Amino acid sequence: MIGSTTRLAPRSAALPYFSRPATSGTLGLGVATSSTFLRDAWLIAGFDLRESIRTRRALVLALLYLLVASITSYVYVEVVRLAQQATSEVIGGMADTGDKVAAAAAAGAAQSAGYTGLLYVIAGGDPQIAGHLATYPPMVLVFAWFSLGALPWLIALTSYDLVAGDLHLRTVRFVALRTSRGAFVLGKLLSQVLLVALIAGLGMIPVLAIGGAYLPRFDVLDTFLALLRAWPILALFAFAVLGPVACASQLVRGPGAARALAIVFLFALWVLGIWAVFAPDPLSLLRWLTPFAYKTQFFHPDLLHRLMNAAGCAALCAGYSWIGFQVFRRRDL
Repeated sequence: MIGSTTRLAPRSAALPYFSRPATSGTLGLGVATSSTFLRDAWLIAGFDLRESIRTRRALVLALLYLLVASITSYVYVEVVRLAQQATSEVIGGMADTGDKVAAAAAAGAAQSAGYTGLLYVIAGGDPQIAGHLATYPPMVLVFAWFSLGALPWLIALTSYDLVAGDLHLRTVRFVALRTSRGAFVLGKLLSQVLLVALIAGLGMIPVLAIGGAYLPRFDVLDTFLALLRAWPILALFAFAVLGPVACASQLVRGPGAARALAIVFLFALWVLGIWAVFAPDPLSLLRWLTPFAYKTQFFHPDLLHRLMNAAGCAALCAGYSWIGFQVFRRRDL
């Protein structure tokens, strides 16, 4: 994981963010009250997030995400520029004013039809989702969709040692003496979601900067508000992706094995999701076991539907994390 609690080792005698020992004689397997459990999880999340921000891997993740945001924004700007240039060249070669107006209208209609078709492709053919996608500025939609596509693999490459890193260096023993293993895993997950949310917020900068610099009629305020609407989607989708990654990180002890297992696991789920789309009922329901099935549903026009989709992401994260936790909770630290 980015910011592993391996840095707790030099402070193992004190660990100031915990004031109580574990409630059981075994390492962190005691049953704590729900309030204490949540408090410990938040303390671990806060500490781990502060440590994560100072690591080189967090910097790499931020730079990669900014690169994705910059490339997608620039590609969109270039596509718009080339389309406008081609239209201007065609219209410029016409002498009659009426022909120019008709050609401009035809070009606008063609571009509108092409964009509508693209929305239907992104929406998986769902007209309700396609209609809601149309409420986003095109540049924001392109940024959000490519971000959702890149996030799983960026998370797999940077969060694979969520637990495995501490297991490998055995520094988890110092935390397990003061809290439960469940609070430890939950805190790690929360820290990663918060980190992804922060980095996703940084991704807004190139969208606004490139759009404002190169698009003549760019509405900064409208784009910024649309980016704020898309921001929670990225964080909630990260929850769904972190579930399989957390599972892989708890199943093995070494970071290298955890990285390989996380990537293979996500790839297998991606293949399963594609297969399930074309599978007959009830096998098609297997797609909901993959994080990739939840991407499009975040753009449904019904708020209750979107909230249920967010709950599905949280449940998926909890389910996969619980599977890995069954191995981690019995592991000799």
